[in-house]
Amino acid sequence: MSQSANFSKIYKFYDGINSLLTLGFDKSWRNKASLNLKGKKVLDLGSGTGAAAKQLINYEVTALDPDENMLSLNEIKNKVVGSAEKLPFEDNSFDGVYCAFVWRNITDMDKSFAEIKRVLKEDGVFVLLDMTRPVNIFTKTLHQIATFFTLHLIGIITLNLKQYRFLHTSLDKLDPPEVFLKQSDFNEISIQRMGIFGFVYLAVLNN
Repeated sequence: MSQSANFSKIYKFYDGINSLLTLGFDKSWRNKASLNLKGKKVLDLGSGTGAAAKQLINYEVTALDPDENMLSLNEIKNKVVGSAEKLPFEDNSFDGVYCAFVWRNITDMDKSFAEIKRVLKEDGVFVLLDMTRPVNIFTKTLHQIATFFTLHLIGIITLNLKQYRFLHTSLDKLDPPEVFLKQSDFNEISIQRMGIFGFVYLAVLNN
């Protein structure tokens, strides 16, 4: 994970900010994403405070996150401190990897893709849910302006401007998912855009 993505000071508010930025639809989208999982053993990559715990309740879940403070609020029993770039698990450990609203915080995408493929079983699935920018240039600009003012205002009010500025700039860090996901070596990839103007995407990548 990116060293710039240090949420230790705002970990108690992180999930609330995601709800704000997704206009309150984050829980329903997490649920929709979880329906694409299969098997029993699931890695919740970037689990944080465990916002997806209810959606993953029927699986044997391992929660991984680089931030110990966030994991301290996580109700998932099996918790591991670690990063996507160097997963502390053996090959073929999981039936599914679930990652919601954290992929844009990844430092090295190529290493992370390789690590996810390594820990997935041969027929495993990687379910990726995150925010991005709309495709249309006009709506993209509106989204950039809205997130700029919203996140900077929250950062000023909470005296954590650096962290909230990072959340804003992270939305422009990656190419559109239709582009950057082609860099992975997964056999089959499906991408669905959701939300107003398609600013959220759900990708299902089969190993």
